Amino acid sequence: MMPLRILLIDDNPGDRALAIRALQPAFPSLQVIEILDQGSLNRAIRDKGFDLVITDFQIRWTTGIDVLLAVKERDPNIPVIMFTDTGTEEIAVEAMKLGLNDYILKRADRYTRLPGAVIRAIDDAKTHAELQQYRSIRFDDLHGALATIGSISSRLLAAQSCSESELQQIYDRSQQAIQILEALSTLPTDS
Repeated sequence: MMPLRILLIDDNPGDRALAIRALQPAFPSLQVIEILDQGSLNRAIRDKGFDLVITDFQIRWTTGIDVLLAVKERDPNIPVIMFTDTGTEEIAVEAMKLGLNDYILKRADRYTRLPGAVIRAIDDAKTHAELQQYRSIRFDDLHGALATIGSISSRLLAAQSCSESELQQIYDRSQQAIQILEALSTLPTDS
């Protein structure tokens, strides 16, 4: 199993230590990259050597919203969790609309919620990636079916005649295209 690599962005060393302590029992091979300044954050985002971000809201050199936007701009599929004691409901709602995966108030009794939030966020990201891959495959199939229909139709129009097998091929490929479109229409949309 690959180790979980987390960017931890919090300017309070005690809070970082408590977060790491809460996560280590659930993730024995945890790798934490502690981000202490904007330059480190920029390099980490550019290098994409992490699986998830945990950020405070109010950081000496930025905000959790700015971190969220920077991460999502680079890769919208990277999960971000805001773990803070300075946020408000309005900040939580705004962050969730921008793609935040979870918002946890940083209190002594809430550190135990952090591993579950990480597990859910990672699972959601995997599911989303699988869904995107499935969609991509199905769209390729749809493109192929429509290209075949177009090619055969073009030949038939040029020749002004067609065989029974060509008509059957047009029908079969059009039915395949319809099935693909129906399957794609039932998939959940991106959140």
